[in-house]
Parts: sequence; C-alpha cells; structure tokens
Amino acid sequence: MTLEDFFLFDGNLRPVWRFFLSLVLVFISYEVAFLLAAGVRQLIPLSGAGYGSFFLFVLMALLGSYKLMSRVFEQKPLGVVGLAFHPCWAKELCVGLGIGGIMIVSVGGAETLLGLARFARNPLPARAELAYGSYLFLLLLISAADEELVFRGYPFQKLVEFLGPAGAVAVSSAFFGLAHLGNSHHTWISTVNTALVGIPLSIAYLRTRSLWIPVGMHFTWNYVQGFVFGLPVSGQTFSPSLLKVQVHGSAWLTGSAYGPEGGLLSTVAIVGAGIFLFFSSRIRISEKMKELVFGPSPGAAASAAVYISPGPDPGEDEPS
Repeated sequence: MTLEDFFLFDGNLRPVWRFFLSLVLVFISYEVAFLLAAGVRQLIPLSGAGYGSFFLFVLMALLGSYKLMSRVFEQKPLGVVGLAFHPCWAKELCVGLGIGGIMIVSVGGAETLLGLARFARNPLPARAELAYGSYLFLLLLISAADEELVFRGYPFQKLVEFLGPAGAVAVSSAFFGLAHLGNSHHTWISTVNTALVGIPLSIAYLRTRSLWIPVGMHFTWNYVQGFVFGLPVSGQTFSPSLLKVQVHGSAWLTGSAYGPEGGLLSTVAIVGAGIFLFFSSRIRISEKMKELVFGPSPGAAASAAVYISPGPDPGEDEPS
C-alpha cells in the first residue's frame, strides 16, 4: 500500500482520517467559542451571558466546521449531518422530547413511590419562573444540540463508516461517559450511566439518520430534571426550580448530589429507552433523509432501514 492509498480512496480522504480531522475542528470550535465568550463576559459581566454565549458560539462553530467537512468530502449540504429541516423534523423532535420526558418522569416517580425523594412546590414569583425557565430552556436546548453534534454528529458518522455501527456506538458512548469525569460528585455509576445513555441516543440517530430525536431526548431529560424537579444535572444544581426536592435514598439508587444519572434507577430508564428505540417500528428514517444521506437511487432508498450491525450503509461502496 502506498502512502496515497493509506490516506485516500478513489481520490477522497478515507473516513477514518475524516473522523480525526473533524475531531480537530471540534476542539478548535470549543477554543474559539471560549475566547469569544470571554469577550462577551467582559462586556456583559453576568454569568448567564457568559454561559449562553459560550454554548451559542460552540453551536455556530460546530455547524460551520461540519458544513465545511460535508461540502468538501461528501459534496453534500450541512443537513446530511442530521439537523436538516425535512418534513418530519418537528415530529422527530417531539418524539425525542416525549421519550426524554418519560424517562426522567419515570425516575422521579420511582424515587417518590419508593420514598427516596420528596417533591414540593417551590413558591417563586411568576416573573422569576418565566424568566429563568425561558433562559434555561434556551441554554439547555443549545447545550443538548452541541453535545449531540459532537457525539452523534459528523465525527460519529465517519466512525460508523470506519468501524461499523456497533463499534462506533461503543467508542462514542465510552467517550461520552469519560467526558463527564470532570463533573462534580461523579461516581463510577454516573460514568457508566452517562456512557450507557449514549447507546439509545446513538440508536435514535442510526434509525433516523437525524439528530432531532437525540437532541429532544437530551434536552428534556436535563430540563425536567433540573428546572422542573430541582434535581442536580450531572453534578450541577439549577436555582430556582419549579419544585424543591429532598432526596433521602442511597446514592447508588438516586445518584445523590450528582443527580439521577448517578443512580441505578436511571439505568433502568436508559435500558428501557434503548430497547424501545431499537425495536419500535415508529422510529424510522424519513424519505427526505433517505434521499439526502443515501442518494436518490430507488434501490438505495428502499434498502435504507436500520443499520445497527457492522457493515457499510446502502449506497456506499467505499471501503474504510
């Protein structure tokens, strides 16, 4: 094998090298966003402005980087990465919102029924609820989009081409868990659960070739957990919240100061979501995404269903 063959196939950069190049662009995106957000904090010395601008700048930088990658190497529009506004995008987002909501409500309900937590109304002025709730809504929505673009976006998609879906899910989910090791109050259970939740999120992408369901799931889990229930979100507590909570149960069940992701009750919800997403006939790729990802060929579109097991996608004869 020549050096050219090592890097290129049929005149194009191999998927494995596109994966590594996209990771470099992800790191650059975060560094640029950090510098820009620091400038915003100097102009507007409020923590909310700093956080909000950082996540927004990350989103813009990631979308710009992926647009460049998909245009140069795939000769396709940015929508192929998974945030295309196709005819079913709103439906997919609502499905994700519903699944994420059911997951966290089931965990909160289980904690209540088992006597592990007690929730009570938090008496807040309506203006404070609306202002903070709206701010947190936008912040967590953009943050969820950022994380999904990083862990289920272009780098993950090139990893699928290189390792196959199963290998890509394993690697991406492991890094998703490890990326949260810097969070306060993390435990081995929280790390395993965070890695584990990467599996249903990845399955949702693989079955739809779209990021709308993963973004919806990710956002609702965090928003309901933090703003509605008043529980810590991956070690971070949001205040004020609609409800105030007292958690009495063991940390290995409830996650304690880390939040539900650190407890085994969440493990059950995560596994349940993964099983549903894997087997449900309602989770499937839309016709528009079939055409966008696999091309307009009727044969490719007809065979583009679920590709969880290793192997190339339909319409792609390029080896990794």
